[in-house]
Amino acid sequence: MSNILLGFPNRADIGTYTGGSWLPALPASNVGIREQWRVARSTNSELASTKFSVEFGRPISMRAFALANHNLSQAALWRIKIGSTAGASDLYDSAWQGVWHLTFDSDLLEWESSSFWEGIVDDPSEYLGHPYLATHTLPGWINARHLTIEINDTTNPAGYVQIGRLFAGGGFQPKYNASYGLRDSWLDGSELSETDSGYTLAYLKRRRRAVSFELGWVTPDEAAIVHEIQRRQGLWGEVLYLPDPSDQTKCQRYGMLGRMAELGPIDYPFYNMRAAAFSIREI
Repeated sequence: MSNILLGFPNRADIGTYTGGSWLPALPASNVGIREQWRVARSTNSELASTKFSVEFGRPISMRAFALANHNLSQAALWRIKIGSTAGASDLYDSAWQGVWHLTFDSDLLEWESSSFWEGIVDDPSEYLGHPYLATHTLPGWINARHLTIEINDTTNPAGYVQIGRLFAGGGFQPKYNASYGLRDSWLDGSELSETDSGYTLAYLKRRRRAVSFELGWVTPDEAAIVHEIQRRQGLWGEVLYLPDPSDQTKCQRYGMLGRMAELGPIDYPFYNMRAAAFSIREI
């Protein structure tokens, strides 16, 4: 188990995107736009088409990566390469790894469900349109200006790969993990009303994840980083929340690309020690 990682800032916005084969109206550069509905869509699902390289213009600090609002299938693999030149992997190569890590315990499934026997969901309706990220965390920080994302999803039933947002940036991982009392939750913005007869009408909206926790043992140097996160990201800036970078299943289920719901005070509870509370809501 490893400590919470808060990824910031997202440098996808400043990248120049090349490579692969993407629809002119839905180019790869759309993953560098905050609005996740402005997706990038490949022209087909061939390996040569479903990749892109990012040039940041200057070396940036990288620690964590995520793909949001994607249509990657159960069989999809992805690969992250970081290099000193475009397309190179001399600084880092994740090798091919599965996008999906979520498994569903058999006691949550009906016996008749094929997923009962196979563990991971195999009904596309159970994961397409999902809120779950593809995530990857580097073992340490790397400063570089060239990043390549490759996707192997040639059997995708849609016949193409679609991605709404890329997170590529640094992060903060405290020495001590969150205190007991962390709370995971869902926010449902659906609007309900009742008719005179008592029938309930619903205007359904998507559910978003939320988490709140306290870092109760923060060093003064770490408190300065928290202070900087609040200054730079505010209530609008993106924050990638990964609850346990060593556990990709947990990161996929509970992790999110979100924003801070409030900027809590940095407390001074003990000598030479700080405390900071976080409340993050999924974008």
